[in-house]
Amino acid sequence: MKRSLRTGLFLALGMALITGAMFLSGACSQKGKSNPTDSTHLCIGVMPSIDYLPIAVAEQQGFFTHPIEIVRFASPMERDAALQTGSVDASVTDYMGAMLLHSKGLKVSLPIACQGGFRLVFGRNKELDEIADLRDKHIGLSSNTLIDYATERALVDAKGKSLPYTRVEVQKIPIRLEMLSSGELDAAILPEPFATIGASKGLVAIDVPNGLTVGITGLLFQDEALTKKSAAVKAFIEGYNKAVAYMAQHPRKDWSAAVEQLLGVSKDLASQIPLPTYAEVTAPKSEDLQPILSWMKAKKLVPESYTAEGLIRPIIAE
Repeated sequence: MKRSLRTGLFLALGMALITGAMFLSGACSQKGKSNPTDSTHLCIGVMPSIDYLPIAVAEQQGFFTHPIEIVRFASPMERDAALQTGSVDASVTDYMGAMLLHSKGLKVSLPIACQGGFRLVFGRNKELDEIADLRDKHIGLSSNTLIDYATERALVDAKGKSLPYTRVEVQKIPIRLEMLSSGELDAAILPEPFATIGASKGLVAIDVPNGLTVGITGLLFQDEALTKKSAAVKAFIEGYNKAVAYMAQHPRKDWSAAVEQLLGVSKDLASQIPLPTYAEVTAPKSEDLQPILSWMKAKKLVPESYTAEGLIRPIIAE
């Protein structure tokens, strides 16, 4: 009964996080298809995370001069499928996801780097609070994803040798958090705000070592949208940059409502979530892609000949 209640509570939390930013959604989510002939609108697909907080703040403060419509997705698979089918013009995704789509021939570009947040969260076992404790433990992840990569690279001993651990496949992040809380998982890397939610419930959360989850997400655009919706893209960049400046110049309390609505969390929890230093629009660095690409090749997720050439495409608002 307790397990059932716990699961229900966390599933409800997951749904709140998935729907928490629907105040941003508009025509593209209702139609289920981006309109390539309407150069004034941009449809952007996202997951529940802090990566796109500047977009929410820009919307809240009225910084966008063109309509920006956000579509929320529960899983990376759904998000990527929407980009492939043209249901969205762009998606906030990690670099691995971007390279997977690009390597398959999808005409996409990665012009904007995002700032996100991840932490390694331990389960209910009070004896676990550092990476060395995770030898032979049960680790929650989703195979062949950025989290899989970061987990494998993070779980090493003092000499850099990989620690043995049992992989537990858990696709949905809210369920991963629930399994940590119930003791079914010993640890998992979670994005914010899920890591902070876990910490608020008594779980130990630490930074992922060696900057493995720093500088790993960006905004992936369809090339067609960059070309045919250049005015909307320009307006998006201008609004985004205004939001970043506003967040830097004002205390969090002035824009915390966007955090609460974006993530579907309480005002108290919104004030606890560690946020990155958001930067104005800039292109990802090619060197940030290389460690991930090498891992992908070792796992045979992309052809050995794939170099990600042409994926990064800087754009500048005039």
